Amino acid sequence: MSIEERQSPYDYAFDPDGGSTAARIARLVGVDHRVLELGCGYGVISRQLSQAQRCRVTGVEIDAASAERARPWLDRLYVGNLEDQQWQAAVADAYDVIVSADVIEHLRDPEETLRQLVPMLAPGGQVVISFPNAGHAGIIAALLAGRFDYTPTGLLDETHLRFFTWNSMERMLNRVGLEVTHRETVDAGGWHEQFTEYWQVLPEPPL
Repeated sequence: MSIEERQSPYDYAFDPDGGSTAARIARLVGVDHRVLELGCGYGVISRQLSQAQRCRVTGVEIDAASAERARPWLDRLYVGNLEDQQWQAAVADAYDVIVSADVIEHLRDPEETLRQLVPMLAPGGQVVISFPNAGHAGIIAALLAGRFDYTPTGLLDETHLRFFTWNSMERMLNRVGLEVTHRETVDAGGWHEQFTEYWQVLPEPPL
């Protein structure tokens, strides 16, 4: 399959009542809010928020082609890098909810980006973040097998620059002035197919 034919990870469908990350995020956002979505991709979550949940969504997306796919579902759109100095002024507002769905791990300095979000929150506003957990059992199995192999997608996506556990993420959020009030997990399964080969080479536990 050529690069042009490969399905983009930004292009997916989800059941808003289901258990996927995207569905959970949409439900946590709620209805009739001013929302800033970082890394909006093709606008899959934006579409749900704007059409079904009556939210007014502003999107930030680094990939211009993806951003154009998202544009119909957005009130405002900024195409650019979250780590440059222009995007905050371009989307400045007071948001009820800021969404960062599997974005933070792609940034060189995620703590600085989070710090910049705090002044954008309206009173009582919240940040909804999803991220891959580096404490996943499959990653531990890979390390025990002496491996840490990046893949095109998944927990070890080759574009991931930073890795977090629950505790390290919460400490970073606290440092920038955010408090964790709710957490959920999406169970990828310790035997996720991405890690099967690592489990198979590990010795059996002693009796």
